[in-house]
Amino acid sequence: MRALYILSLLFLLGSCDSKQTDSSLQGYVEGRQLNLAPSCAAGRITALYVTEGDQVTAGTLLFAIDSERAQARLNETIAAKAAAEARLMNLEKGGRPEEIRAATESLKETVATFILAEQTYKRSKILVDKGVVAAARLDQDRATLDAAQARVTAAQSRLDLTRLPARDDIIAAAKREVEAHTAAISSARVDLKDCSVAAPSAGRIEDIFRRIGEIAGPTQPVLALLPPDQMRIRFFVPEPMLPRVHHGGLVNIHCDNCPEGLRGKITFISDQAEFTPPVIFTEKEREKLVYLVEAHPDQPDQFLNGQPVSITLP
Repeated sequence: MRALYILSLLFLLGSCDSKQTDSSLQGYVEGRQLNLAPSCAAGRITALYVTEGDQVTAGTLLFAIDSERAQARLNETIAAKAAAEARLMNLEKGGRPEEIRAATESLKETVATFILAEQTYKRSKILVDKGVVAAARLDQDRATLDAAQARVTAAQSRLDLTRLPARDDIIAAAKREVEAHTAAISSARVDLKDCSVAAPSAGRIEDIFRRIGEIAGPTQPVLALLPPDQMRIRFFVPEPMLPRVHHGGLVNIHCDNCPEGLRGKITFISDQAEFTPPVIFTEKEREKLVYLVEAHPDQPDQFLNGQPVSITLP
């Protein structure tokens, strides 16, 4: 790519006007474009809101991918969370009203049986004391009374247990299930949002790789966005002039039909020399070593990607 820029640039230099001085350095504009793709699963492009060359601001909606599956997954996770919350509520409340009512009636029945057994035991004791019935009858009635007392105790325990919520470990597990479904909903919402892609920053739409109806995914970009802060000027400095450039230094930028006074700040100086491109310079100049230098222009919106420029040092 860089070689192509250099060749086209050097071809244009042969036609430069007489106003360009021998001290000017040749370069070109290069933009680091952002290739934007959907983060959700691969799907068909359903909407494309921009065209090549459009200037967009940060947050502008650029394109959308079929979101039917993502929406279905979100609906499923919401329903699963609702079911988990209902189970947790049931565990925390304890038994249902019908179960509590049944346990209460069972307790009343056993209490009534106990009262009858107690009355029978008391009558038998009186009769035994008078010698009317044998002592064995009293022993039998005593056993019946003890059994009735045991059934009352058991019925009361069942009622208390029915009124209580579930065990702490079961409730804790149910709460974790609700939390898991909550996290799944958040993930599903992100997936649904990722099916629509907005501009991460202001810039110019450079290329559109795919159109409505085509398939795009995380590894299949739909379009390329070139933010202004990603524009850079690349030029070559001969080795004898290298001491005149430094990181953060300013340079003057000239190009066809560009306003005067354009400047840029040097952001990169290569630490490796390369030979002057042989297409443009004379036989003598071809033997010189040059260093690649990059500068960020103060007014990046004044330049186009691949545009040839000339640089003069202050």
